[in-house]
Amino acid sequence: MSGMVLVVANGEWPSEELLQTLLDNAEFTIALDGAADRFEGWDVVVGDLDSIANPDGINKDDNQQNSDLAKALIEYDVDAVVGVEGGRLDHRLAAFTALFESQSDAILYFDGWRACRVADSGLEIELQEGTNCSLMAFGKVENVSMQGVEYTLSEEDIFSGTRGVGNKSVSREVSVSHDGGDLLFIWEANEL
Repeated sequence: MSGMVLVVANGEWPSEELLQTLLDNAEFTIALDGAADRFEGWDVVVGDLDSIANPDGINKDDNQQNSDLAKALIEYDVDAVVGVEGGRLDHRLAAFTALFESQSDAILYFDGWRACRVADSGLEIELQEGTNCSLMAFGKVENVSMQGVEYTLSEEDIFSGTRGVGNKSVSREVSVSHDGGDLLFIWEANEL
């Protein structure tokens, strides 16, 4: 986890312990817009600066085609994102879709949960046995396979819906692969 690039968004933050652990391990910290007012030590602010108290000296990004999070994910090789909970429902959903828009490998951190995009190259992740996990398709995702879980998938097409929700790891290694489409992997966090 050490040496990572961290995005801190202006939504609800997780527990102080999780937030501080992420901040302590970040080599480079990006504050999204108004989040810059809520903590010190950020390296750069990204956004249209519509919610920051004092935008003087900060470069404003007037691009309204992308959310502030998408802007950061496109511009930087981000490892972790925190602070995307709460607030407007459209902003919360946009945090997930920003991963696809930017083709980012960042992990979204929530209290008790994590989420990441399953890249075209697939995903292999170590989890404690018995960890709750789910796949969420955004549109059509082709030839999805998932191993190391109670309900495996073998080269099945899945679509937006509930197929893939409510699974559990049965081994330490879970693998997911697919041949195209936007696929999100969500898992219950067992540790920081």
